Amino acid sequence: MTTQTAQTTEFHYVTTVQTCEGVLNTRDGLLTVPTGFTRAECFNHLLGQLIEEYGAPISVLYFALEPNQL
Repeated sequence: MTTQTAQTTEFHYVTTVQTCEGVLNTRDGLLTVPTGFTRAECFNHLLGQLIEEYGAPISVLYFALEPNQL
C-alpha cells in the first residue's frame, strides 16, 4: 500500500549502475520524499547516494521510478 501524506510520497525504484572499474550494481528500494518532488530530484538524490558509495564517475544503465501503489 502506498504511503502518502500531505507531506510525503513513497516511490519504488530500480536502478543499475556501472563504475569506471566495471563494477555493476542493481538495486531496488523505497524512496519517501516530500510531496511535489520531481522525478529529476528523486534521480539526483539516488545518484548522489550511489556516488558516495562507489565514487565518481558512475554510469546509470537503468532507472525506473514509480509510485509505490498498484
